[in-house]
Parts: sequence; C-alpha cells; structure tokens
Amino acid sequence: MDPIGTYDYTTEAYSLDFMGRLPLPTLGNYLLDAATRHAEERGAGYTVMEGRGTAWVLSRLAIEVIDTEGLTAPIRVSTWAEAVERIFIRRCFEVTSAATGKPLAYARSIWAAIDKNTRRPTSLVGAWADRMMVPDRHCPVEIAGRIAAAEEAPDNEPTTRVVRYSDLDINGHLNSIRHMEAMLDGFDLETYRTMRVQHFEISYHAEGRYGTPLALFRRKFEPGAFACALVDGDRAVSRALIRFV
Repeated sequence: MDPIGTYDYTTEAYSLDFMGRLPLPTLGNYLLDAATRHAEERGAGYTVMEGRGTAWVLSRLAIEVIDTEGLTAPIRVSTWAEAVERIFIRRCFEVTSAATGKPLAYARSIWAAIDKNTRRPTSLVGAWADRMMVPDRHCPVEIAGRIAAAEEAPDNEPTTRVVRYSDLDINGHLNSIRHMEAMLDGFDLETYRTMRVQHFEISYHAEGRYGTPLALFRRKFEPGAFACALVDGDRAVSRALIRFV
C-alpha cells in the first residue's frame, strides 16, 4: 500500500464564510479526516486503537495557506507520516487543487497515543509505522518552539466560552477544531474583510471538559501577528499563533 494517503474534498457554497472563503476550521476538519482515514487504512486507526484501549490525541498543528481562493474549489489532501517516535507521530499534509495539482496549503502536525484509562502517553512502536512513513517528502511549514503565553500580558479583556455538548469529540473533551474556532472568533469582521489568515499554529496542553468556562486571551506582538490562549483557571488548555496578511 502507498504510504501516502490522498483524499478529495468539495466545499459547498453554504459552508463558505461571509467573504466567500473556506473557513480555516473547515480546512482543519478536512486534514483531521484525512489523517483518520489514512491511519485506519494502514492498521492504526480508531478501530484498532479502541480495541487496545488507546486513542490518538492531537498535540500540535501548523497550517500555512498559500492560495485562499483556490481552497474554495475541489481540493485534494495528501498525508503521510514524516517520523514515528516512541510516543509521538509527526504527520504532514499537502493540499492541492483537485483539477490542476497546484499547491494551496501545507500543514504539519504532532500526535500522541494515550491510554484511555490513565490518560497517559503510550508506546507507538508497531509494524504499521512502515505503512505510512515517507521521511523525505517536502513539507514547507515548520512547527515553532514554545508559543507565547498570551494570558501573561493580554491586550484584551478576556471573553468566556463554556464547553457544551456540541463542542465534545468522541473522547469526551473539547474538539480540536473548536479550539481553533474560539480563537478565530476573537477577531472582528473588519479583520477578516481586510486580511486573511496566512499561518495558524496551535498547541494543545490540556483537555477542555464539559461545563468548563474557558477564558480567551489575545496579545499582538507584531503587525498582523497574534498569540492567543484558552485558559481554564490558571492553566492554559491551548495556545495559538495566528498571522494575518
């Protein structure tokens, strides 16, 4: 089996945002769907993990958008594992035009496998790794080191979002994409009228649980660049770096 998985997606007009663009969280959903299908087809998906009492957890995700307009047409998402380490897998994505093959976006991610009972990382050693590994394929987006803690010196009065039923994923905590939506919702419409998101990078630190109020903090550190954080009490649940152009 080809270690690279390729999947096609079409976004209908009713799923575009008010500027007629593909919302970044929707692209994020496509990436996660591609990762899920790729792993399932190669013996490391939900079915196998559930049988072992384990689950995949997204730790980091960085998305670099090259052509916003091209993302509204049918697209093709290719994904592969760049490296499989003891408790982490590094996964890459290439998003291209389904019609022309033109690159539209790239993404790089880090995943961990956890024991569903202890919530602790578990070993990723397994024969399936060779079925998805392509260590030398080009993926021109980097994952930064530590994302700045926006909550330590915020520009804004924090807004609060309570985790509700529709926010939960199959593991019972705040869906990875809901983190993205909450942070992008922190900007006004004028921001999206005059700019677009070129780079979005998020790190996940803790689970957002049902009924928990999460405070959203934001800090601008250079023109068009912001650090954001979702915070539960005194603990960051997730942090993001967002660059507009």
